[in-house]
Amino acid sequence: MFKSRSLLGFFYEHTPGLKGFLFWRSLSLLLITPYPVITMWIVDDALPKGDIIGVIYYTCIGFLLTMVHMYTMRRAVHEWSQQTQKIFASMRARIFEKLQFVHFGFLDSTQLGRMISKYSNDTTNIELTTDVVYSNFISDVFRALLMLAVLTWLDPWLFVFVIVMVPIFAWIRFYFFDQFRQVNREVRLAREKLTGHASELISAIKLIRGFGQEEQARMNIAEKSEHYASSRRAQVKLDQTMGYVIFSLYSIVSLSAVAFGAFLVMEGLVTLGTLLALAGALPTIMSPILFFTTASIQYFQGNESYHSIKELIDCTYVEDWKGEKLLEDFRGEIQFSNVSFRYTKESDFVLDKINLQIRPGENIALVGPSGSGKSSFINLLLGLYAPEEGEIRIDGVAQEELAMRDFRRQCALVMQDNILLSGTVLENLRFGKPDASEAEVIHAVKEANAWEFIEKMPLGIETEIGERGVTLSGGQRQRLAIARAILCDPKILILDEATSALDYESEALVQEALDRVMKGRTSITIAHRLSTVTDVDRVIVLREGRVYEQGSFKELADCECSYFFELLSAQRIA
Repeated sequence: MFKSRSLLGFFYEHTPGLKGFLFWRSLSLLLITPYPVITMWIVDDALPKGDIIGVIYYTCIGFLLTMVHMYTMRRAVHEWSQQTQKIFASMRARIFEKLQFVHFGFLDSTQLGRMISKYSNDTTNIELTTDVVYSNFISDVFRALLMLAVLTWLDPWLFVFVIVMVPIFAWIRFYFFDQFRQVNREVRLAREKLTGHASELISAIKLIRGFGQEEQARMNIAEKSEHYASSRRAQVKLDQTMGYVIFSLYSIVSLSAVAFGAFLVMEGLVTLGTLLALAGALPTIMSPILFFTTASIQYFQGNESYHSIKELIDCTYVEDWKGEKLLEDFRGEIQFSNVSFRYTKESDFVLDKINLQIRPGENIALVGPSGSGKSSFINLLLGLYAPEEGEIRIDGVAQEELAMRDFRRQCALVMQDNILLSGTVLENLRFGKPDASEAEVIHAVKEANAWEFIEKMPLGIETEIGERGVTLSGGQRQRLAIARAILCDPKILILDEATSALDYESEALVQEALDRVMKGRTSITIAHRLSTVTDVDRVIVLREGRVYEQGSFKELADCECSYFFELLSAQRIA
């Protein structure tokens, strides 16, 4: 779909799929081509003779052609809408598919709003360009060529007069080409920045109000808006300048053509009917020239959007897991051997020579100060990033040999700020297991201590919970996330600060549910509040990207010389 280097190539690439449209559209254009000739016959043949029957006869031919033209146009519109919507639905699916496999490093460094702009604004722009340029402008050009053929048949001198104007319009097009390309690129980049910044600020409304920074946020968005407005002003100015030039030339050529035709009539070289035929054909011949401004402007905008999407589609910074090995009888054993990792070549290592083995079914806790590498450890385990040095093995199989998507299905995450989607409770719970039965869902909900509040909802598990679960409390969202994890029946459970933001009552309910779901599964708990990991099998203390110490909670807490004891004491004092 995105093999072509430009939008023009994209049009050509999809032309075979539009054969039905092209057939009916071409037929419809052929049917209206004789109109000027019919006018000439009425004026030159029927009118001088006072032939009423002839006038009616020629008029009926015109009516008949019009009726058939309307039918063929209807078929053309149907074919166009059917095929183009398939193309653009496929385009949006291709963009989303690419986002599913692009490397996390790319996503981390790219604003969400920019991705939304590519998915929404750019595809809509290409769709509009396809309608304007492919369907309308190219059809107008074809119709103009047919009319030129008729004009040549009527009188070659009229054809010569009109055709000599073509190089002038071609020169105008190339004169504005580079300017249009540059200004449309600036508009597209400014729009992406504005969308990205607006997306961030809208999602942070609560934070902005909490800090009383409404004015600062307004100034930030105003600055980006002004930058976008400035680029749009330049675009509009260029658009209108080209429009004035084209319209002026169109008016001059039209008047000159009629004047030239009148001169030929006075000299007896052509008939009055031929002149009227010229006057009737001239708008059709000249319409592509007049419409050229709109088509050119829209093409440059669409072409820039095409390049914007193509940048994403052609991005080679993607996940590179090529393994195909499926884990049968997956036990949940994890081994890190001399694993080192950093996010960029210029940055420091966030994990340095990590050696760690987690036994099947073992419950461990990763603790340490912020920046010690806890989240990076999880990112590597899930294959979101690959280690720069060392090796990760799952059940004794090297990570690069695994079918990564299958492995991830064996894992479940419960985070501090769990992501819930707009929709019903049931739809959110089935996210990890779409084919789960209602009985399985209710069992998972009860195991997660969530049934009590769900059954009180107006529609139970069919209740809409709003975007990101906005209608639920923090504890309710956590319990739904736990139920979602239970439903997946994971072999590896990852808990990232799952209870840190909850009140005492909610924390007790969530912790009780977690204790149940952790049984018989390998579980990794990331915790800042050390009091939440008293019952794990082993505590791994990370410091500056290294495994600094490890042992049971009691062993580390009783050792006054341990770093863990220092962390624990600091929290007790706080």
